Amino acid sequence: MTKATGVRQYRACVRCRARKTRCDLNSVGENGKPPCAKCVREGTDCSLAGSRRGGDFSQYRSTKRQRRDSDIPSATSATPTTRFTGPEAAAETPRAREEPLHRSLQNPSDALLILARAAEDEDGEGPALDNPAGSTPGNASSVLGSILSPVQQNRQDPFLPFGSPVNPATIERDIGEYPPVKNGALDAPLLHHLLQHYATNYHCYFPIVPANVLLPQYLHETIKHESFLLTAALVVASRDRPDLTELHQSIWTHMRHLILDVVLGMSTIRSVGCVEGLLLLGEWTPLLLGQNDDGGEGAAWSIVGLGVRLAYLLRLEESSFRADKEADPAMLRRRLAWTFTYLSDRQISIRMGQAFWSRGPALSARFTAEDFPSLQPRYASGDDFASLLQAQVELTTLFGNAHDILFASKQRTAELMVRGDYTKYIDDASRAIVAWDLVWARLTAPSHLKCCLRMMEKYLRLYVNAFAFQAVLYRASLSGTDVSRVSCFPHSAMASPDARMVYEAVDAAEALLKIAIEDIDPERHLRFMPARFYLYEIHSAVFLYKAHAAGAISSGKHAQTANLMRRFVGVLETAATNTEHIASKYAKLLNGLWFHKRGSRGDATRSRISEERAHADEVGNLAFAQVNDDEHDDDTSHLPSFDEIGLQPLDWIESVEGLFSMPAAFPWDQSIY
Repeated sequence: MTKATGVRQYRACVRCRARKTRCDLNSVGENGKPPCAKCVREGTDCSLAGSRRGGDFSQYRSTKRQRRDSDIPSATSATPTTRFTGPEAAAETPRAREEPLHRSLQNPSDALLILARAAEDEDGEGPALDNPAGSTPGNASSVLGSILSPVQQNRQDPFLPFGSPVNPATIERDIGEYPPVKNGALDAPLLHHLLQHYATNYHCYFPIVPANVLLPQYLHETIKHESFLLTAALVVASRDRPDLTELHQSIWTHMRHLILDVVLGMSTIRSVGCVEGLLLLGEWTPLLLGQNDDGGEGAAWSIVGLGVRLAYLLRLEESSFRADKEADPAMLRRRLAWTFTYLSDRQISIRMGQAFWSRGPALSARFTAEDFPSLQPRYASGDDFASLLQAQVELTTLFGNAHDILFASKQRTAELMVRGDYTKYIDDASRAIVAWDLVWARLTAPSHLKCCLRMMEKYLRLYVNAFAFQAVLYRASLSGTDVSRVSCFPHSAMASPDARMVYEAVDAAEALLKIAIEDIDPERHLRFMPARFYLYEIHSAVFLYKAHAAGAISSGKHAQTANLMRRFVGVLETAATNTEHIASKYAKLLNGLWFHKRGSRGDATRSRISEERAHADEVGNLAFAQVNDDEHDDDTSHLPSFDEIGLQPLDWIESVEGLFSMPAAFPWDQSIY
């Protein structure tokens, strides 16, 4: 009976009928029509249940008798039998799923969930305990968050079509409530412009934002329900605009408040959109003023880590399993978010030279482009982001496998380098890379997106084969050779047992640079690429420098390599919008590495670093090169030693894995130049 009129309410949605709870169809939207208040509060799809009045339902009664008979042998079991809930609820039996969980008490989360169930049983109007997105009900945090937080977001998934049209006054009011608009830093036309700027220039490299969020006609709904994701997109869109520096700082200030809410576990901001926004910021991390000592990599590591933890809190990892039934749009969005979580975790770990999370994230099924319908082209000439994502996932899996084998632990890595057992793993990885290339070389996609895949493939070649180059240096250091003065390849790399892999690494590094120089438009595409693609190039440039310094590349080829480096630095300078752009910063650093000219400030820096190295040598560290005060040759045939540009000592013995991290291998502080 309804409280208002005392008249029996004969219509209910499938979820409320299966749970035998009151279905309120009058509080939200049009009276008597879905969605009901409970489904809106929990963010699930709401559909009316069919009527059982009239007709022949004997088939259901016979099914019920069969189930009752099959349950008789297990009557003595402690497990209660599952009641038949009718055909409309056959696809969903929440009570059956919940019973085992509520019998067990193995951790504080189970205790909290039992309390939540008790609270629901007392008033009969508590929030649903079955996870609205299809996960198991073990997330007591989300249950208690719904019970203890009286104000919940009546949120619809932006992956689904938004509601009925709203009058312009309501739209204007909703947009005006957005904090950057409310404080006067942003207005509606500029907001639309930034959203379009993001969709045009950034979205293709990391297509995690749902399509509806990027449509201006749904902006008012996006502000209400996806404020975190919208703000993250605006931060990215405004970060490299010199004319919008103050606006970017204002939006970033608001973004920091939202991130703090995520850190503190606020239930009002706990959603899939928050995971998407955090991963987005991890790809284009804002360079914090006064804190650019590592190029933003520390911030990226923290932000991606926060996104990974939030993804686990929302149980997104359960979407990595294939379901028996067809996935709904909400589940597809969760699956896509988890896939990008996997990619971001692997890629930031490779960038930082840190180990992956020991228990994930991982993909429990091999998803193909068909499993990501939201990324598939909607018309014949559209971009096939789904296939691009599948190619990235397969390539990232190779990255992860290579890392887990070659860098399982410091002890294992050192053992591989000493014994030389790494050759078979490098050969297997090379064959896997060739197989991947045969499959995806004919992919139909815009040239700049195919270049991104090629850059990842070339960097994987460098990542794997450079292990052999480092092994040569490591064995030389163990034998007592002063690698700072004596070449590790006295008779050229061809005389080394690892010649093939060393040449493969050098070739991959040069190929990476040529892609950026010859195949990518610096102003239209390179300018907007995520930071990891810049770091692929930076790593290749520093590797070539090390290869020359160690004698792996003949001095006669240095002029050719130096010319290649000059062209690459020129491309970076063209791609930069101002001196604060990541391309400008890396161009200046690379120019200092390869073509450094001495100065008084550099002399002071070299003196300071030499003192630090003297102390490091006392504790057994190896310095890569010594300062040569007698040389003043600025010709391209001269390679400056690492001391001349302020490189820190490379600790080959204590941290072998650290040599393969991708932050700048030289100090971010450009004042030394």
